[in-house]
Amino acid sequence: MANLTTKPLRTNRSTRKMQTGMDQTMALGGLTFALFTYIVYHFVYPLISKGLLW
Repeated sequence: MANLTTKPLRTNRSTRKMQTGMDQTMALGGLTFALFTYIVYHFVYPLISKGLLW
């Protein structure tokens, strides 16, 4: 009776995790940028345009 060895099945889970992580990073970066833009245009820009900040 011969011993049969099977190759372990390889799955690309690392690339899936990396792609998901990259998607989450891009979403968080986009949200941060949107919040920063909102703060600048609603709070800082009016102060600059009125000459109150400088």
